[in-house]
Amino acid sequence: MTPDSTTFRWTADPTVGERLLLGAMRQWAALKAAGEPRPRLVAQALAFRASHRSGGLFVAWMQSVEASLRRPIQVERPTCGGVSTDEQRLMASCGLAGTATAAGEALLEPLLIDSRPTMVLARALNAALRVDGYPLPVRLREPQGAGPDEPAPRWATVH
Repeated sequence: MTPDSTTFRWTADPTVGERLLLGAMRQWAALKAAGEPRPRLVAQALAFRASHRSGGLFVAWMQSVEASLRRPIQVERPTCGGVSTDEQRLMASCGLAGTATAAGEALLEPLLIDSRPTMVLARALNAALRVDGYPLPVRLREPQGAGPDEPAPRWATVH
């Protein structure tokens, strides 16, 4: 698989795990804008919903993202609806971290200077969320020519 073969393929609604991750990212951004201490508050909120491990890994993941940013992250306000491209890149790369790390790194290329440390943490966060009952889907574009009657390619995963 090449980086060009990856893109976002959203279902009608994000999964529960994606909504949890999106909410945490938006809370992180809102607290940053307000000058509040992000790590402790976001970790506590995730620990309440998922686990302390997921909360701690989310904080480490976001700190890694912020340390390697090429530019500020575009984050939508909850009242605006929709999901920004940057939010999609972060969520999709976290979902890909367990099975297609190179594809996840390719998604983060426009956003991060070095996505490798972030993808290592994304893999751990992905696993922790899965254990907590909030699995993240692996979102990859269908290969060209693949239709509903054709078998899935060998590299595809089903979740």
